[in-house]
Amino acid sequence: MSIRSLLRCGLTVSALTLLALGCGGSKGGALAPVTGKVNYRGKPLQTGTIVFSPDAVRGSSGTLSVAEIQPDGSYRLKSGDAVGAAPGCYRVTVAAVEDTAGAAGRAMPRSMIPAKYQDPEISGLSCEVKGGRDNTINFNLE
Repeated sequence: MSIRSLLRCGLTVSALTLLALGCGGSKGGALAPVTGKVNYRGKPLQTGTIVFSPDAVRGSSGTLSVAEIQPDGSYRLKSGDAVGAAPGCYRVTVAAVEDTAGAAGRAMPRSMIPAKYQDPEISGLSCEVKGGRDNTINFNLE
């Protein structure tokens, strides 16, 4: 193995270690309050659901945290019945649908935002929830 390969491998391991340490994976404990706003193309998203999924790649584990998006674009996360999310790093997804008139007058759901925001692997949305304080995390979707 060349010196260049060893250096590249060492840098990769160091970077992954720092990411994991910086995000402090959680396995329970106190939840931190998380609120924020979701905007789409510069305007508040008026409905939908936002989901925070623990990012295992960055050292986080635990349960999902979910919130309904309010008409002013705001949300307040809950983990089960408890308000807040465990400290750690998360991948974030957003889903928002509206009913439109379909064939024979049936309501047909239509996504109000690009489908990529519904998949944590490609949404491009991520964040860190910090323990011991209120977290305000806003998202601006395009």
